[in-house]
Amino acid sequence: MNTATTRNDHNRISPTAKITAYWRSFSSIPYSKEIAEAVAAEETARKLIGDSIVTRGTISPPMFEARYKTINAGLELTGIENVMELACGLSPRGLEIVSKGGTYIGTDLPEMSAESSRIIMEIAVRENIPVNNLHVQPANVLNPEEMENAAAIFGGMKFAICNEGLLPYLSKDEKARMAGNVRSLLLRVDGSWITMDPVFKVLREAIATMFGEKGREAIRPALNKIIDQTGRDILANDFEDKSQAAKFYQDLGFEIEEFPMYDGSYELSTISMIPESGRRKFLDIISNAKTWIMTPKP
Repeated sequence: MNTATTRNDHNRISPTAKITAYWRSFSSIPYSKEIAEAVAAEETARKLIGDSIVTRGTISPPMFEARYKTINAGLELTGIENVMELACGLSPRGLEIVSKGGTYIGTDLPEMSAESSRIIMEIAVRENIPVNNLHVQPANVLNPEEMENAAAIFGGMKFAICNEGLLPYLSKDEKARMAGNVRSLLLRVDGSWITMDPVFKVLREAIATMFGEKGREAIRPALNKIIDQTGRDILANDFEDKSQAAKFYQDLGFEIEEFPMYDGSYELSTISMIPESGRRKFLDIISNAKTWIMTPKP
């Protein structure tokens, strides 16, 4: 049996959500600073990625801000108000969605979902955001029953699914199992799946080349520390290129629509963190990068 199908160590991935929360805290993403402070995200980030946090502190905030905001842009393109976010970690997205009238279900592993729920609900109450439409549920994306139970909260309403940063931690076998679970849920409601995870490697490597060989060497120690922490080889798990990723998901029953990761339609508040000489190059890279809207074929 393929050992990838029997692994049960996904909880080791959860601390990386605090790295993401740390990078988001530099941005204008609503509630990101409050969330990062509540979980001491900077302390965890420094512990997990070490000295390379200084180098990544230039490029990571705008990259993670753009990734978050492009997912929001994709959700807006679908016109679907109700959202299930997989492996939501410490995402503030639910607060935004519910404040605009939608229903949000964030899912993650039990320990992470408990921590996230407490923080998100405290902010919601403080900001007078309706908590009846805001949910954080324990669910493993590889467990169809847990996914079904989470989706049942929508009560048959149409919804979209999104995720950011999860797929690189999953093996190809796990990616396929997750995709099967997502497809099953979305087929019933004519929903869509928004993500850029399948092509994130292409983006990461393009940004690393901005700094030449020195930049790639600076980023590699941080990636190695994350691999050691999670037990997941995110470099090996990534697709080699966009065509390989597209074929993988098309073969699993999805149609793929692409749109630019950045087209100027949202504010990139952290762009000033990149040295002025590199800003145009960075914007060109994320403008050429693509975010996916995947829709299950009947």
